[in-house]
Amino acid sequence: MDDLGGVYVCDWSITSSVVDEFAERVPGHKETDWRVSWLPGRLFTRAQALAAIELAELLFAPARTADADIHTTIAATAEQLGVRLIDVAVTLSARHPSR
Repeated sequence: MDDLGGVYVCDWSITSSVVDEFAERVPGHKETDWRVSWLPGRLFTRAQALAAIELAELLFAPARTADADIHTTIAATAEQLGVRLIDVAVTLSARHPSR
């Protein structure tokens, strides 16, 4: 298992110690098919699934949100996933209303 800060990666799952979101490889599908908890109904590559969990962490790391480089990274990651940044914010805010 790889440890990328708060993100934990193994062959079948990607989890976070920062936010209660995860990605998992879809059983019975190709190795490249992953689903992400906060983006239901879509399939992603492993790299995109990892990016989605890292994006959720970036948005829930308040000490880092003032950093201009973080804003650039957040926007680029959302674009990589094919989602609008506003949709990311709305979805994650609805899933984590106390944050």
